[in-house]
Amino acid sequence: MIIWLNGAFGAGKTTIAEILNKKIPNSYLYDPEEIGDFFRHNLPKSIQKDDFQKYEEWRAWNFHILKKLNDEYEGHVIVPMTLYKKASFEQIIGRLRKENIDIRHFILEVDRDQILKRLSSRSEGLQEWGANRLDDINRCFEKMTHEERIKNDGRKPIETADEIIERLNLD
Repeated sequence: MIIWLNGAFGAGKTTIAEILNKKIPNSYLYDPEEIGDFFRHNLPKSIQKDDFQKYEEWRAWNFHILKKLNDEYEGHVIVPMTLYKKASFEQIIGRLRKENIDIRHFILEVDRDQILKRLSSRSEGLQEWGANRLDDINRCFEKMTHEERIKNDGRKPIETADEIIERLNLD
């Protein structure tokens, strides 16, 4: 099974993913941003995009790697990644679903003010990146009416992870 943790920047995806990875036996933590970093480090600045999700290759490569992990790895794959643009969502999660891959997609919901507070502890560039996209991300998540949602503010990360495990029937 692929367990996708989605949410705005600062929603707690990585923290929850790391807890899940420790609590779920035979799980693997996969980070799609690594492929984005590849583009950042291996393309001339003049042809780089401002968001690696805009690369068709990023979407395709992540789909193929996740499909490979699903087909060949005998455990659960945990993916913490903000994925809100329709093309990115459809070309990765939608395509995995069309391949009948067992993927559980959770949107971690956090109050806007709490997100901004969490972002304030990050570098200036990451603060700005996350804050500038927050409203657009939240609007897109509102349209995802069939996805599982979990409140992740006002509680400990372990509580959110335990709720996910409970919903997955993995305990």
